Amino acid sequence: MDTIFYNGIIRTMDKAYPQASAIAIKNGVVLRLGSDEEILALKEAHTRLINLEGKLILPGFSDTHLHLLFYATFKRRIDLVNTTTYSESVQLCQAVVAQARANHRWIVGCNFNQDNWTDTNKIPDRHDLDAIAEDVPICLQRACGHIVCLNTKALQLAGLWDERADTTKQTMDFGPDGLPNGYVRENTAMCVQSCWERYTVSEIKDLLEDACREAASKGIVQVHSDDFNLIADDDLEGVLQAYRELNEEGRLPIRVNEQIRFRRLEQLQRFLDMGYRANDTIGRFKFGPIKFLCDGSLGSHSAAMRKPYLNDPGTKGLLLFQDEELYELAKLAYTNGFHLVAHCIGDAALEQMLNTIDRVSREFPHADRRNGIIHCQIMDERQQDRFKEMNLVAYVQPVFLKADSKVVDDCVGPELGRQSYNWRRYEELGVHMCGGSDCPVEPMDVLPNLYYAVTRRDSRNGAEWYPENGVTLDEAVEMFTKEAAYASYDEARYGTLTVGKFADLVVLDHDIYTQPLEELFDTRVMMTMVEGEVVYER
Repeated sequence: MDTIFYNGIIRTMDKAYPQASAIAIKNGVVLRLGSDEEILALKEAHTRLINLEGKLILPGFSDTHLHLLFYATFKRRIDLVNTTTYSESVQLCQAVVAQARANHRWIVGCNFNQDNWTDTNKIPDRHDLDAIAEDVPICLQRACGHIVCLNTKALQLAGLWDERADTTKQTMDFGPDGLPNGYVRENTAMCVQSCWERYTVSEIKDLLEDACREAASKGIVQVHSDDFNLIADDDLEGVLQAYRELNEEGRLPIRVNEQIRFRRLEQLQRFLDMGYRANDTIGRFKFGPIKFLCDGSLGSHSAAMRKPYLNDPGTKGLLLFQDEELYELAKLAYTNGFHLVAHCIGDAALEQMLNTIDRVSREFPHADRRNGIIHCQIMDERQQDRFKEMNLVAYVQPVFLKADSKVVDDCVGPELGRQSYNWRRYEELGVHMCGGSDCPVEPMDVLPNLYYAVTRRDSRNGAEWYPENGVTLDEAVEMFTKEAAYASYDEARYGTLTVGKFADLVVLDHDIYTQPLEELFDTRVMMTMVEGEVVYER
């Protein structure tokens, strides 16, 4: 026996054997569960004994929606997440102007949210950023990642300054003078990064390893991430090489289920021509579903709605694909064995993707295609019913209540707001529902996510928002363990602590089931284990 944990509270999330006080692990697999007396009897000379002293063991957590490599690059930027005024953001940028000018570098800030500023709620345009510096390119990215703000110099270097509203094919905005106003959205915003952010394979490896080790420190044993063509428009081979070498060097501490996101048909075809197929693995790296980004975000009013925003009647947001364009991509994925997931925040984007999945599923039926919708935010009950009818997986981010509960009703009205983010109804419908953080939009920290899922509060002891739509603590934990494994076709390998499955687990400093829910914010991860290997120990 390699490892025995005893004198603890082990909640397996397996209804056939829900709780034990001790667990035995051999060759990376759960060998036995039972009482201390039963399991300690299996001790051998080399066995590591760990006295839990009443601590809690759960199956290792999974974060089913984040951007791992993208998050890692944020550590090289100015983090504006905690700014409470635009003036504070300006000061942070001004502090690095001289250095950026001397080194011929861009000033890049990330994670601002104008809804948190007390001096203005306006997203800064190019005139605002020109006031910080005219001769240094400046790019500020909103927390949602769906809109960036550029000054004039940055627009020029990105090749966007000469674009005009009546001829442009870019997703960008223009001012009353007909010139670009500095707001660049969606696909064009992603391409802008290639102007200033290039990384070697060695740098990508370091970035990924650091981010994975941070995830492990949060009890996370698996992430679902999209890493291709995100920090640059042509980085596929470099990212794949980085993952391959990390595995060969034993430097990938957790599993990565890659959500393969491409914007264009030729990009997806190029990937397929390289010979990769669904569920292929490279050590702890796995090729998961093909992912589509169908619309923008609520905070930037770029989420695609069926009706105009109540607080911005001039827009319904932005669909990023034409119907046939999306269908052709989905068909190519389906006919090559991949299932589909899609970012859909607005109800128009959701309707488009539901119809696309329904169409390709009828044309190319498959016995077990675990298609899913990421975010599952603005929708009515009829759209939610279609999840059950089409056997879709709901990928939700409970932590979004922090920000979204303050703006949803203003954007779409309370009647539609009440039907949106309705996790209780998913449970009642029997829909598979898994949880994520959308890091770097929010921290990849599962424990606070559990709090938001159950309490429906916007902060610790904060205001409730449609509390009847919350879930139980057990259901919330399942979202980040058992249901996450189902979403990646891995429920037979991990997700519960079951004899014969991998020993993927997290040790918490106390039993979260017997403490007030507010204590989730103070709960500490003491150890994380993947396949019996300790990948984090406090």
